[in-house]
Amino acid sequence: MLYDNHLKVILTNVKFVARAFFYPHYYYIALFLFLIKKNMNNDENHLTDVINRLKSGSVLTKQKFNGKKFPRRFFLHEREGFISYEKSGKLFRKPRVYHLKDIDEIRSGIRAPKFDRLIKRRVINDTDDQRVFTIMYDNHRKEEHLITPDFTTRELWIQGLRHLMDQHAQKTQYHLIQEEKWILDFFHAADRNQSNTLTKNECRELLANKFHVDLPNHLFEQMFNKADQSKEGVLNSEEFIKFFHLLTRRKDLYEIMKKYTDHDYTQTMETMYINRDGLLSFLRVHYKQTMKSINLEQVQQLINEFELNSELREKGLLSVDGFRNMLLSSNFDIIGSARSHQVYQDMTRPLCDYYINTSHNTYLFYSQISGESNPEAYNRVLLMGVRAVELDCYDGDNGRPIVTHAHTLVKPCSFESIIHSIEPNLFKTSPYPVILNIENHCSSEQQKQMAQILKRILGDRLVTKPLPNTDPSILPSPEDLKYKVLIRSKKVSTSLQAKEEDDDDDDDNDTILNPLSKDVQPELAALFVYLQNVPFREYDYAKVHYSPFHSSSLAENRFLKFAQSDPIGLVQQTTWRLLRLYPGGLRQDSSNPDPIVAWNFGVQMVALNYQNEDDMIALCYGKFLDNGGCGYILKPNYLLDAQDTEFNPWDIEMNFDYPQTLTITIISGQFLPRSNLKSSDIPDPFVRLSTHGMHCDEYVRKTKVVNNNGFNPVWNENFQFRIKFPQMCLIYFSIMDYDVLTNNDRLAYFCSPITMIQEGYRHIHLRANNNDQIHSTLFIHVNIQHDYTYNSDDNDDDDIIRTRL
Repeated sequence: MLYDNHLKVILTNVKFVARAFFYPHYYYIALFLFLIKKNMNNDENHLTDVINRLKSGSVLTKQKFNGKKFPRRFFLHEREGFISYEKSGKLFRKPRVYHLKDIDEIRSGIRAPKFDRLIKRRVINDTDDQRVFTIMYDNHRKEEHLITPDFTTRELWIQGLRHLMDQHAQKTQYHLIQEEKWILDFFHAADRNQSNTLTKNECRELLANKFHVDLPNHLFEQMFNKADQSKEGVLNSEEFIKFFHLLTRRKDLYEIMKKYTDHDYTQTMETMYINRDGLLSFLRVHYKQTMKSINLEQVQQLINEFELNSELREKGLLSVDGFRNMLLSSNFDIIGSARSHQVYQDMTRPLCDYYINTSHNTYLFYSQISGESNPEAYNRVLLMGVRAVELDCYDGDNGRPIVTHAHTLVKPCSFESIIHSIEPNLFKTSPYPVILNIENHCSSEQQKQMAQILKRILGDRLVTKPLPNTDPSILPSPEDLKYKVLIRSKKVSTSLQAKEEDDDDDDDNDTILNPLSKDVQPELAALFVYLQNVPFREYDYAKVHYSPFHSSSLAENRFLKFAQSDPIGLVQQTTWRLLRLYPGGLRQDSSNPDPIVAWNFGVQMVALNYQNEDDMIALCYGKFLDNGGCGYILKPNYLLDAQDTEFNPWDIEMNFDYPQTLTITIISGQFLPRSNLKSSDIPDPFVRLSTHGMHCDEYVRKTKVVNNNGFNPVWNENFQFRIKFPQMCLIYFSIMDYDVLTNNDRLAYFCSPITMIQEGYRHIHLRANNNDQIHSTLFIHVNIQHDYTYNSDDNDDDDIIRTRL
């Protein structure tokens, strides 16, 4: 929003820019910069006014799908962490609280499919579209529809909430621990009697319930008494902030700083500092990739940015807190922003050269056998970067096509409502093509309706004919297909439908598909331009009978069968056409197969159940973190050139990559969550560190367990990994909660390609199990040694294979 306004200022004041370039008068440049600064200040003042008006509140009407309406006075909480509404007259009914961290999307207008019924019943009118907005929360699983008194009030709430959501999304632990409003949220939550003070018992409860730590008595008493400056035995809000800062002071960083200071080790954490020369030495030693040439002037810039004490800044000194602030900043993140925040790979190669982020049975939020088909499940995965979704289409009773999981208790949803719902979100996270994988079980009449719905809603974004100026003998590239939608489907033999137990099994029937056959309505068949689905066949058959526009799907078990019988042929098919792997029909719990093996074979579309929060989906999140999160990852050259390299994933004696030795020290964790909100148990965390790639590169290592400390556990344990194929390998950090009686629960995680991680002391900003951003971190040290020889057996030093460069 601010960026757009700044752009408007630049465009509307272009005459000043022109004069500044053509005439050497600094007046115009100064005036131009003044106007931009003035506009920025106006934007900030305007947003401040918007936020204040939200805090004052507005009467909004909660619109339910049963037609009932409930007027409530909604307001933004004073500390800006959530919105709620004033309590109604109903006894025992508490107002719902909508935390900003849980809101996924603010949507304007009437876009929910169920609103159509309300319009038909005249409960609401089409004109209400200008007054309606929707809060989507809980990973798009829940929604609240609100009607404002007028258009202006709606825009006020939409602008204010979106601004606060953007602010929240950009805040990490680095920002929060310096933000008094965030710290005082803990204070007020612990102050149950609203005395504006906290006793020792209340502080103790806060440490256990919110910070997840059982602090030893002597440490607690020492910190509490130091913060209790009034010596009254309780902490007011200012004293609690002091207590919080004492609690978050990092001993692990203090130990690192000792090695780069000139003074002796008698300095405490409060008096410890590092000067410019010491910081320069520290940065050059540990950050050779990015800071090898850093100078003293740049070091002073870092001190100016991260040291909060003005006297230390002026002297060129960095305290322990300043050192912490620096290492928590984005410059010291575990992954480089150049790879995670922008597209850097060549996007002009054929589609078959890329891994594609793919969802299976996208319409489901829960298991495969119950629940309902929900358009919001599509919006959720599209906004997470998925580029290929699935629709299982059947004839609806009302003559309109529906999407459902056949032979189950899943309630259907109309095909049209899904396409209508996802249209605004298709390209919000990535400009590269979206693939609609359609399992077509509809009659000819309803197939025709599907084609018309697709063309009417998607318009010129839908690919309906081959692209001009492209090579007709190969698939177009993601760059060619920017902002386009592709349909992937095939002929359905009605005689086979009765035999189907799993909707996907018919992908493997033995009929060569003709898109213009009598079983596919011609208007729909015409949309299968580049991705016509055909049965998978061995390499020799496919080479003769299939073109690059023929795509095949394989169930996980059938894939493994071909991977064992003809691994080279399977890999070589991925060099010129698209293959898709999907979970087997027995996975009714929406569990997922391991995607790593399929990726090793070059399979582009590994369809996973995104509704599950298992380790397999975490690997998928990590895989597609690369290349700006655009949903398309270029495969390594040895897979692209498999016709020449004859790459065989089972043969670990091959040498096509640049091996490396990865040494990781797991140092400490900060602000770790509980396994779930209902748990009252303080975590006993340990770190499970694993690598996933070629069989020779798969390792699992674990740290010791730290008892009763999810706030600041310290491990200081080293692990070493010899990785032969780094381009195929992911590294997966799982923070686990040890339990003697039951399975260990995952508290948080992080996953990334090994090629993205950076050397030096790094903070990993962890993710919740549902991939939401949280303020928990893991502090580690990374050392990477690039090997030009590789030992295939760590126990046999004589067996060395030289790398082909």
